[in-house]
Amino acid sequence: MQFTVLIPVLLSALSLTSALPDGQASTWNCTNFELNCSPGGCAYRFNISAPQSENAPGFSTYCEGLTPNATACANDTITAAVSPLTNPKWNVKVQHEWHVIEEEYNSEATYWQAGSANVTETTTAFLITPNVFYGVA
Repeated sequence: MQFTVLIPVLLSALSLTSALPDGQASTWNCTNFELNCSPGGCAYRFNISAPQSENAPGFSTYCEGLTPNATACANDTITAAVSPLTNPKWNVKVQHEWHVIEEEYNSEATYWQAGSANVTETTTAFLITPNVFYGVA
């Protein structure tokens, strides 16, 4: 009885390790960054894009939201959050999620990459290099 329960667990673990590509996506390019604050809070907006790489699909989208909440961008596979650090610095965090059909295992895998950059209120363009990469099959 235990052996039949163990087989699906082992197959799931195998598919997870086989599904994870090596390496990171391309560096993400952020442009037109704006941060507008008032006594009621701060709002942000920026464009973000990345070319397709061996390890991740490309994307191009527009993000806007209120600090420090994580908000889906216009392309809902991208989520962004901007949080205050020590004045005048801010931290911009971005996560990219996508799905891949793993035909060999007859399942769908979900991947995530995330990264962040520290900026100031006057920064208008910056790069984010994803430094977190994980997936579930």
